Amino acid sequence: MPGLFALSIDPTTYKAAFLEDLFFGTFYHQHLGEAYGGLSTSANGRFQIRTHRGLFRVTFAGDLDGMAGTEGIGYCGSDREPHFVESRLGKLSACFSGNLTNLQELVARFKGSGHSFTRGDDIEVITKLLVQGGDAIGGIRTMAEQIRGAFSLIVLTEEGIYAVRCPTGQWPLVIGAKEGAAVVASECGGFRNLGFTRVRDLEPGEIVLLKNGQCETRGRIPASKIQTCSFYWIYTGFPNDVFEGVPASLVRKRLGAALARRDIDRGFAPDIVIPVPDSGRFHAIGYHQEFCRQMMAGKIGRIPLYEELLLKYPYAGRSFIPQDQKLRDREARIKLLVSGEDCAGRVVAVCDDSIVRGTQTQMELVPKLRLAGVKEIHFRISNPELRSRCRWGKTTTKSELLATRIPALEDRVKYLGVEGLEYNAIQDVADAIGRPLETLCVDCGLD
Repeated sequence: MPGLFALSIDPTTYKAAFLEDLFFGTFYHQHLGEAYGGLSTSANGRFQIRTHRGLFRVTFAGDLDGMAGTEGIGYCGSDREPHFVESRLGKLSACFSGNLTNLQELVARFKGSGHSFTRGDDIEVITKLLVQGGDAIGGIRTMAEQIRGAFSLIVLTEEGIYAVRCPTGQWPLVIGAKEGAAVVASECGGFRNLGFTRVRDLEPGEIVLLKNGQCETRGRIPASKIQTCSFYWIYTGFPNDVFEGVPASLVRKRLGAALARRDIDRGFAPDIVIPVPDSGRFHAIGYHQEFCRQMMAGKIGRIPLYEELLLKYPYAGRSFIPQDQKLRDREARIKLLVSGEDCAGRVVAVCDDSIVRGTQTQMELVPKLRLAGVKEIHFRISNPELRSRCRWGKTTTKSELLATRIPALEDRVKYLGVEGLEYNAIQDVADAIGRPLETLCVDCGLD
């Protein structure tokens, strides 16, 4: 899912640099999308918009002239956004994160009414729906009534910046503040470095307006069910993000600990526990910490060493983001390097967030560990078996999933070429997050 950032300032009290806060606030969402970056600003009704293909900081570092303003929005994702239009509601730029499951139906309907398209994607349809309302709030309500799917949306208008979180609450938006400024962002992980304080999450269906450095609620879209994405805590969010008041790093450590408790109960203790970097790191820390806790409590007499046997080359991209399978496979191949240390004869527990198709694990990760001399490989996977692609976002592959393609666990072990494979259960996820299962989206783990 793309990362969104919105900033509004009061020039009379704001003491920082508008473009610097907007630039780095957007930059701290780079992990959510690497294909495109974009900025749009407004000053006295004058709009500026720029988008670039590629990593945000690299492509925008020398291209900020003329972008000064009092309100601005930023985007890191898989499409060219923000999207700018001039309409009967005036000028507006919009950024979107999520997925419209009825996109083609809406495009066909608009075309039937004489509309033309230059993109035909989610954000173009969303802006067409927005301008159907009598004002911005009415447009947001019109949009929400006609789309199916999940979304977070920020819209820069001549009045200010509107932000809305979908009624089911699948994807996050969080409010931050400092003197003379207010922000809404997909994540709060970069707030402290920029001097912002995390205020709260937008509530599901809440519509807020950022204007003159203030944030106020302007409306709500009702919902019959809350379904917050559990995978955001497990993988998608940066580890220091706090979503719905719960740190992602804490959830990951709890899930790793749950896997360790099962191993301890059956008497299995590996020589080494390692993460698949970077996403598996806090899962592996939690796994190791549970062994340490139980040893300090006198329940066990041996703990595995924590090692970083696999190293992520820092200039490689994320292999989960690309939509094209060949690009995913290439990134997986080049991003992981094996430590130069000798691991001959070792029994290793490998912690990761999830296994999707299993081909990268089978063809890249396992052979690299074998070449390092590892004797036994036991995968410990925090997310339950993935049995369905995500209908609400666009990061999960549409290809056939390992757990549905090879239903029997012992057959999956053979396919991957390892000695062991264990997953957490869906209830373990709810326990780690600390929320009732019925308020979480766990659709990817259901048939």
